[in-house]
Amino acid sequence: MGIKKITSYLLKETSILPLAIFRMAFGFLMCFSMFRFIFNGWIEKCYTNPEFHFTYQFFDWIQPLDVNEMYIVVIICALSALLIGLGFLYRIATILFFISFTYLELIEKSWYLNHYYFVSLVAFLLILVPANKNYSVETKIFKNLKLNYVHNWTILIFKLQLCVVYLFGGIAKIKSDWLLNAQPLKIWLKAKTDVPLIGWLFEYDITPYLFSWSGMLYDLTIPFLLFIRKTRPIAYIFVVVFHVLTYVLFNIGMFPWLMIFGSLVFITHQEWNTILGYLGKKINLEEDKKENNSFKTNKIVLAFLAAFFAFQFLFPLRYHLLTNNVLWTENGLRFAWHVMIMEKNGFAEFTVFDKKTSKRWVEYPKNHLTTTQEKQMSFQPDMIWQYAQFLKDKYAKKGITDVAIFVDSRVSLNGRVSQKFINPKKDLLEIKDVDAIYKAVLKLN
Repeated sequence: MGIKKITSYLLKETSILPLAIFRMAFGFLMCFSMFRFIFNGWIEKCYTNPEFHFTYQFFDWIQPLDVNEMYIVVIICALSALLIGLGFLYRIATILFFISFTYLELIEKSWYLNHYYFVSLVAFLLILVPANKNYSVETKIFKNLKLNYVHNWTILIFKLQLCVVYLFGGIAKIKSDWLLNAQPLKIWLKAKTDVPLIGWLFEYDITPYLFSWSGMLYDLTIPFLLFIRKTRPIAYIFVVVFHVLTYVLFNIGMFPWLMIFGSLVFITHQEWNTILGYLGKKINLEEDKKENNSFKTNKIVLAFLAAFFAFQFLFPLRYHLLTNNVLWTENGLRFAWHVMIMEKNGFAEFTVFDKKTSKRWVEYPKNHLTTTQEKQMSFQPDMIWQYAQFLKDKYAKKGITDVAIFVDSRVSLNGRVSQKFINPKKDLLEIKDVDAIYKAVLKLN
């Protein structure tokens, strides 16, 4: 397919309805999610209570504000999401939501979740599209803004972003632990035998294997099934069943609902009319007759989106260049859509050695970190390195400046017996760059 044909397809007019429904679903869901964040007391727990924050590489300048200001940021995020759903002050709302949500995401690494990254990406893409040009408060007030048709690319980009999540989630599952050992599902499902109606299934040894293989096949095939018109109805049923099941079985927050409601973008205007036809309803579109009321695409935007999705399809693969076991070292694991594919537990105890006096102090992370921070740090090398830098600064404030810091760490991956993780003889302060810490990770037996 040549560039002209691709461009022609991207610029072909299509109903705005799927885009508007996606906007409403995303906006209202994220509004609920942000107010849930407030009511659960997570602002203090995540941002203001911790003594120390694990920042992302290149983003260590992003720090939390005081507690009242953090509440304001989260409320702005929630209200901007509501405005997105309503389609009012849309451009301002999408920009505010993207900035505020991404800021919240980048404050603390230990709270990283793939769907937070997904939300930031979708929020950014929403800035670029006219999702407010119909079925919105704005077009109720300003009828001259109304559009019935948009270009294909405005809807395709959200389909592609969903496909990225699924495809790389499926590729990540093509590992011996997942397919041959049914780990970590063998661990997780054994603990779910008390789930009503289906808990008895998890008593059988074959069940984790069935779930592992079906999960991998689901992730790798569902994007294609959603794209194909004939298979789309059954595919969407699979989406609902799969994600409701994961919500019931596993504590993964809003991710299942993001995927269920996000996948509505695949349903066309004609298919909505078929569905509503059973209720005696129909959504009609009038032709846009005014030339100045037609949607126009800037070719620069298309070029940018081509680069954007090239990055989206390449960046998750970077771990192949960085490590031979991404689940063990986690070098390149973040932002690569490795969704729920490992059970990892660790222990880390630090020793601070004063080179001048030969005194030693044992430091227990629980004295300075939250429970979540301590757990995540114990098996993530870059966070272990960051904590060593924190201890260095802590002792420097006491006037103890010439120190070496060592870590006694043990990690268990997917049910294996725990083993030494970071070389205990390596002075962490000799490692000047966070990327170099991975060289100190011992090989998985």
